[in-house]
Amino acid sequence: MPTLIECRRVGRVFEAGGQPFHALRDVDLRIDEGELVAVVGPSGSGKSTLLNVLGALDVPDSGELLVAGQAVSAMSEPQLAALRNRQIGFVFQQFNLLPRYDALRNVELPLVYAGWPRERRRQRALALLEQLGLQAQAHKRPPQMSGGQQQRVALARALANEPRVILADEPTGALDSRTSTEVMDLLLALNREQGITLVIVTHDAAVAARCDRVLRFADGRVVADEQRHGSPSIAEIP
Repeated sequence: MPTLIECRRVGRVFEAGGQPFHALRDVDLRIDEGELVAVVGPSGSGKSTLLNVLGALDVPDSGELLVAGQAVSAMSEPQLAALRNRQIGFVFQQFNLLPRYDALRNVELPLVYAGWPRERRRQRALALLEQLGLQAQAHKRPPQMSGGQQQRVALARALANEPRVILADEPTGALDSRTSTEVMDLLLALNREQGITLVIVTHDAAVAARCDRVLRFADGRVVADEQRHGSPSIAEIP
């Protein structure tokens, strides 16, 4: 499969207490179209920073990020916004839904920003809610829904613009075990049936075990890359 995302010696440095903190250190990484990847590691190892960089929400201080062969560093802010809106879907642990809007409107929002006509975006949002079993929640606001329902609305929103990749940051972290399994079932179905690339940051070993590839992070580096499909092999990186 063609490479969708590529990091070339990507680094990201923050200031902490007046000292530099290297959140990412010379990360070399390729993610191919259609892959299902888990990113695991202890807190502070750089997992969420990596996801923000891959999603063009944050800019690396060194190295290069390419998405679909395009160098992100060469893009203007409007081009970055278009990339995020049209190519990438985001799912977060705390759902990040707007509480004043109902489920239908929350799913429609990316389509509003993309300039879809009102009737077309409403039809798309309703179809996604139906696909995820949320027809009855279409006109409920987030506080009226369970955590699992809110995460499925967030997933529908992420799918609205038919992204090539979904980046999920602890998508099951705020859910009980049964609902976590249901959300993972949905994510796996999207990957298997629609070929959507998935990158999932998680602390949950059960979630990572269901992915085809597991990247292990420590101190801002990829320290192991485990391919789980076929014969398992772990490439240790010094």
